Amino acid sequence: MGGGSALRLLLLGCWVLSLGQILLRCGRPGDAPGPFTIITIRGGPAPGSAAPRREGTGAAAGGRSPGSLQRYQDENENFGQPKTQQEVALQPWADGSESLQSEAKRFLTYISTPQLPCSRALSQAGLQDFTASAAGAWRVCLDHMPTASLELQQERCLVYTFSMIKRGFEFSQQMSEMQCQVHSFGRTPYKQTDLWQKGQVQHHALWLDWHELRPVTSLQRRRSPSKRLNQIMQDFGHKKIDVLEADLASAEWKILESILVDGTVAAVHQLILAIHLHWPGFEVSGSEAAVVRYWYSLLKALEARGFRLFHSFRDLQKPQLFLHKELFNASSSYTLSWVNTYWMY
Repeated sequence: MGGGSALRLLLLGCWVLSLGQILLRCGRPGDAPGPFTIITIRGGPAPGSAAPRREGTGAAAGGRSPGSLQRYQDENENFGQPKTQQEVALQPWADGSESLQSEAKRFLTYISTPQLPCSRALSQAGLQDFTASAAGAWRVCLDHMPTASLELQQERCLVYTFSMIKRGFEFSQQMSEMQCQVHSFGRTPYKQTDLWQKGQVQHHALWLDWHELRPVTSLQRRRSPSKRLNQIMQDFGHKKIDVLEADLASAEWKILESILVDGTVAAVHQLILAIHLHWPGFEVSGSEAAVVRYWYSLLKALEARGFRLFHSFRDLQKPQLFLHKELFNASSSYTLSWVNTYWMY
């Protein structure tokens, strides 16, 4: 009996030791998983130091210090070596009071004031003298892309058009008639099938994204994939984009931030962007004043990189809402057109 008891005690001891090792590997209930540590891509605190105070426009996945728009990344996400990043600084408050009234007045004045003259433009109405009353939202300034020089170029001009919603095909048609190579991304535009069959427009079931890598669900695998702009350009072997036109359905703020930070915006000559003001946008949060300050800071960062606004279109057919309210006589949608005056291609 004594020998049997000793054997049972020995086996019980081995079992207790094994269980202890398992618990040490897994950690205590409620602990964060051992292999994951939060680090910053650029300019943030070192692991273990105090985190910066989050500013009012932080995304759900990270935070921002008061002076810059920072992005946080899990060290286990295999994004490769980050390229040179260009910080996007938050602009000072409009009057120091952090009020929505002051921020909105500054922002709406900015997006309504052209910075660059344009005498001739391409629009839904075709080639015409540039006037503010000309029909249609989008404009391509021909002063900076003359028709004559396009015919002499060895390479065709390159156009990207992105849309999260179904819409007309006028932009793709007009640019293809300018002998430009047009790549359409997103949902199928209405009546554009004929242009594809003629080889004038190449359509891709691909969404524009601001994340390096996004977790993919089984449902999303059956839908269109999404990529950042620099990844799309790399896949197609494109070094520059003569005209980029996009209606991103409230994803425009985070995508604009991403191409400013990674420098891809420098490869764009003319940018036509629909902005939506009825809510903050995807992964943008904070007080109303902080949201508008964030919007304004992105547009000022675009200006700092050489982009000058030459056309602003206020859509009166859309609800007249500004952050869910009828304020400041603002529309919920504007289309802005810029020329990159630092264009090097």
